[in-house]
This record gives sequence, C-alpha cells and structure tokens, in this order.
Amino acid sequence: MLHSTQARFVLLLFLFLMVSCAKEAIDTETFGDIEGKVINSETDQPVFNANITTTPPTNAILTNEDGSFSLVNVPTGSYSIQARKAGFEGNSVNISVREEEMSIANILLSPETEEPDTTESDSGENLRIGK
Repeated sequence: MLHSTQARFVLLLFLFLMVSCAKEAIDTETFGDIEGKVINSETDQPVFNANITTTPPTNAILTNEDGSFSLVNVPTGSYSIQARKAGFEGNSVNISVREEEMSIANILLSPETEEPDTTESDSGENLRIGK
C-alpha cells in the first residue's frame, strides 16, 4: 500500500511539472516592426541620412533618400524614436510596438537657425561680428 501511495504521489508530481511547463506557461518574447519618415519641417522635403536611434536601444540606422526608415523584429514595448542630423535640431516621438504589428514613427526636423555672432562692447551694446 505504501508503494502505491508513493507511486501515485510521484505520478501526480510528474503530471504537475509537465502541465506547468506547457508552452502557454512559458513567457516568450514577441516582436513588431517600426516604420517611419523624417521630414524637414520647413520645406516638407525628406531628410536623407538622418541618424535614427531608439530608447531603449535597438538598432541605429540612417534614413533612405526618401527620408524613410524601417526597424524590423523589435521587441514589443514602448520606445522613444530619435532623429538627428547635422544642421537640424534633433527631435523624437514616442510609440508602442505591438506583437506582429507595424508601428509608425514620423518625425519632423527643424533646420537650425544661425544666430549672428555678437560681442558686447564696453558700453554694453551688442556689436555684430559679420562676414
């Protein structure tokens, strides 16, 4: 009788362990994609070779000639997508990547404005140093 009780216990323990390791019980990582375009905010023209990064980090890429970019197989979650290029002020957008879905991240970059070089004279006036 003792052996049959032990055998039943071992069998129940084995079945419990098998059920707890079922595929549904294992938390697997899921992925989605990000697609977007970087546009000059003043001219509505695409921004070529803008540097695209994400927070949290995934891949760092450059935009295509038409300002587009694509990040595939990104783990699901919330991201900040940053765009930077020399001559423009950097900008970012926040998105959520969902399983097997395409998330859109369009970003406007504003050209940097050049401020004239100035220096203060002895009288406290700003003097323009020009070209």
